[in-house]
Amino acid sequence: MSGKRKVIEGVSISSGIVLGTSFVVLPGDFHVTKTPVPVSRVTAETDALDQAIEATIEELRQMRASALRKAGGPVAKIFDAQLLIAGDYEFLKSVKNRIRSDKRNAAFVYNQAISEATAPLKQSSDHYLSQMAIDIEAVASKVLSHLCGSETKLRKLPPNTIVVSRVITPNDIIAYREMKAVGFVAGEGGTDSHMALIARSFTLPVVLARDDLKAIPNSCRLIVDGTSGEIIVSPTSEEWSEYQRRRKRQGPTLLKRIRKLKVFPPVTTDGREIGIAANLSLPGPADDLLAEQQIPVGLYRTEFLCLAHRKMPDEETQYQYYSAIAQKFAPAPVTLRVFDLGYDKLSPESNWPTEDNPALGWRGIRALLDMSTVFKTQIRAILRASTRRNLRIMLPMISDRSEIDRARRLISQVRLGLRRKGIDHDSDIKIGIMIEVPSAAMTAATLIKRADFVSLGTNDLTQYVLAADRGNRRVAGLYNPLHPAVLSMVRMVVDACHDDGVPVAVCGELAGEILAVPLLIGMGIDTLSMSPNRIVDVCRTIKTIDSTVMRHMTRSILAAESPNALMDRLYDLEAAQNNRQIKT
Repeated sequence: MSGKRKVIEGVSISSGIVLGTSFVVLPGDFHVTKTPVPVSRVTAETDALDQAIEATIEELRQMRASALRKAGGPVAKIFDAQLLIAGDYEFLKSVKNRIRSDKRNAAFVYNQAISEATAPLKQSSDHYLSQMAIDIEAVASKVLSHLCGSETKLRKLPPNTIVVSRVITPNDIIAYREMKAVGFVAGEGGTDSHMALIARSFTLPVVLARDDLKAIPNSCRLIVDGTSGEIIVSPTSEEWSEYQRRRKRQGPTLLKRIRKLKVFPPVTTDGREIGIAANLSLPGPADDLLAEQQIPVGLYRTEFLCLAHRKMPDEETQYQYYSAIAQKFAPAPVTLRVFDLGYDKLSPESNWPTEDNPALGWRGIRALLDMSTVFKTQIRAILRASTRRNLRIMLPMISDRSEIDRARRLISQVRLGLRRKGIDHDSDIKIGIMIEVPSAAMTAATLIKRADFVSLGTNDLTQYVLAADRGNRRVAGLYNPLHPAVLSMVRMVVDACHDDGVPVAVCGELAGEILAVPLLIGMGIDTLSMSPNRIVDVCRTIKTIDSTVMRHMTRSILAAESPNALMDRLYDLEAAQNNRQIKT
């Protein structure tokens, strides 16, 4: 089916490029009717509900097993929550009572009860209450499909199918993946949602289109760029060919090309070795490959443990998790960022206080220092898991040196406790800081004296420098990590680190941006840590760069008076590099 060409600027949820045909899933594929039930059939209706619940629980158990096998325990835990919802005895008891008292069919009463339960959750601005509503609706959809006799049996989709749906649940990601879907466009969700978490674990591209979802017809040609967040409906032949080329260079299958990297870490044409590392959040298909190639982990986002468990995990759970990561990647270093939590990242059970502006609120190291028990529990688990001497600790959202001092004191207390008990651990474990707020960048010369290493979190730094939330579509256009103000701040931090002999890395999306790589190397960045599917392209780019030449060019590029002028200079630089490659 052909349609009118349209470009939708969505929000990237999971990176990667896919080209295919849209498969629009309409809400309410099953029809729930309101049917009076005679007294003689009431028991049959409650029995039907029991059977539907049993079938749903069995289905969820199978999905949990699949998730456990393919993505590991933390992802599988998401289905534990849905299993609890499905088997909620008190809720089902109330539904059965209503079936008996109202003398209505089970599907109608159950659907009505679910609507009543989720309505207040869906109206809440709290991220986790919204996520709970999605989990409940995902379970209810399965129960109703069994009750209405329209079970969504797994079926094979046509090749290169891209699923388009207002709500895409974790179950949907796994089910459609089994049906060979290659990507997703969602109308609801967020970068920290369970759906996003699972999609990234399976390296499936997802873009959030919100209201523009209605502009995507069924069975049309579709390009979904999960890296830029762009969706092209009914693209031209030229666009189709161009994105085929891009996918070939950047697609998730490139993970396999990591095995073919002959020189790692990459070396510039003038002999400078550049460190390359991966950003990870949860176990996924890339982990084994990265570990096999001895590629370090520059940023492991441990807060995803809390997301997966929907609560703070205990010390033993954390120890098992960190120990497995350390063992898998040893001897390559693994940098564990301690919980970077805000109220928008925890479940309601955590009693985290609601904040009007969580990005500027109680999060990251600020929260951990106030919750010293939580912080010390995590540190104890990390230190116990550090016996292979390849783990490092990174402190997020540092804005003042007193935060580093307090964190170090707490870490020392935990070390002392382990030493007294004779528990083996890395007593010289490296402690680094993330520089991602302007105050830290401006005072970097002071902060780095208290750090073993520094990592620039350019995603948040860009947000704070430009006062633009990249997840807010009204201001997302202002978010630009290649803005001269952001890059000047990066340069400032790099210079301060090198003056003190402290290694500095970039671990934001900027590290994997091909256009920015020559400039970052010209600034003197020691390590680039990025999404795994960017590693091959960045390594190939580095091998074409003369770091000495770039060092001299950096000052003039950063002197650009506007983002557009700076971009023009980077495009000119890229063209010059490509010409040199062609000639050689």
